[in-house]
Amino acid sequence: MEERIRRMNEMSDKDPRGPENLLLVGRMGRPFGVRGYGRVVIFSENPARFGGDHGKPFWVAPATPGSGRRRRLILEDTEPKGESLLLKWRGVDSPETLREISGWNIFWEGVDDWCPEDPENIRISELIGMTVRDCESHRKIGTVVDFYERPGQDLLAIDAEGKEVLCPFVEPLVPLVDRENGEVHVRWSIVGT
Repeated sequence: MEERIRRMNEMSDKDPRGPENLLLVGRMGRPFGVRGYGRVVIFSENPARFGGDHGKPFWVAPATPGSGRRRRLILEDTEPKGESLLLKWRGVDSPETLREISGWNIFWEGVDDWCPEDPENIRISELIGMTVRDCESHRKIGTVVDFYERPGQDLLAIDAEGKEVLCPFVEPLVPLVDRENGEVHVRWSIVGT
């Protein structure tokens, strides 16, 4: 469920260069306790990004694109809390300070080197650039050019003769992904209408 963010470098920060490609890995929730811990909603297919060695850099930015604000934060501590995960950022030591970034997206600055353990699992980002074919006629429809993560289901953005068509990435509509041939088979009679 990771999303490439292409326009992060348009946002301002102390270092205007900033990273150009970041991975959306979570969203800051509400504060927990009085020491600056906050709940996090994990979007990443690899929740271990938040574990292991602390001191990892992340970027946080408002969930509304184009706001022009972002901050680079260093992960100080994590703590499991039931089915949730609590994060503590260096320098964020009170609930009031954390409220400033509650609801902001969290982006991973590191290398995207994670692969699913099960080879049958597909990372939606792998589909970008693949040819889209109609399941019934096998004719070429277009190309997967992007994807959008949504709470209910992810959407593929298909360039079909210069027109963007969004297709829910669910098995009834996308019954086959052929990695070997770089093709995504879609029920175009339903999606393309």
